[in-house]
Amino acid sequence: MAVLKSVFSNLCLLLLCWSTVLGAPITELEDEHDTDYGKNQLSRRAGGSKSDPKDASFDITGWENIAEEDCYAMLCLMGGERVLVTTANGGDPHRTESGANLRPFQSNQLATRHTAQINGQTVSAEEFPFASTQQGGTNAFLFPATLAEQNKQKTAISAAYRRTGGPAYNEWFKISFTGAPLGKFCTALFKNPPDTSVCGNNVQTTIFGTAGVILANFVYQLVNNQGQPFFFHHAAGSNKGTRGLEVNTTVPLLTEGEF
Repeated sequence: MAVLKSVFSNLCLLLLCWSTVLGAPITELEDEHDTDYGKNQLSRRAGGSKSDPKDASFDITGWENIAEEDCYAMLCLMGGERVLVTTANGGDPHRTESGANLRPFQSNQLATRHTAQINGQTVSAEEFPFASTQQGGTNAFLFPATLAEQNKQKTAISAAYRRTGGPAYNEWFKISFTGAPLGKFCTALFKNPPDTSVCGNNVQTTIFGTAGVILANFVYQLVNNQGQPFFFHHAAGSNKGTRGLEVNTTVPLLTEGEF
């Protein structure tokens, strides 16, 4: 009899513990992603529209020069457009499609890819629109940038996406930059209406510590000529549509509607 009582007592204790576990709130998913919603809520809140995008603020502290490049793209190449849409299928596939994974600004790639650095530190490829958006990838614009700023930017973009209320997958959002003084192109972009007077082919600026830079001369797009090696052409400036380092060679231009 004593044995049966012991078994019954242990069984009751086990059931009590199990019910306690089942009744406990599950917060690991929310904490892990630094959000206040779970996976199901994420899919429900995703969407929106281009005409009614979510506001998304990116802290540009530590990557102010890359922000200027991005602002140049939005202001001077995309007609002042600041609205993008996130995607779960971007990232590395988009960096391959844009040519960023070819590392076109590494010193040993410049002659092959027909590209140029702003200075010896700008060996990394900044892709805009972001590789994490549906507009990234094919026909995205590439700028030379520093690895240090790229790492800062990566952290900031991730934080903006994961922030409570930040854009979810497949959600339209409108870019704003905070956290550091804005440069020439960002200041012009965020005016209402945007000031495109700074978009001339000979406008100079100081960027990545180098003065007198005509940023229009350092915007590239990948040319897929169905052969190897792939090369890049100028996407802006007086040399628009020509190969870098070979300004007498013209290649077909990409129209505004193609990016």
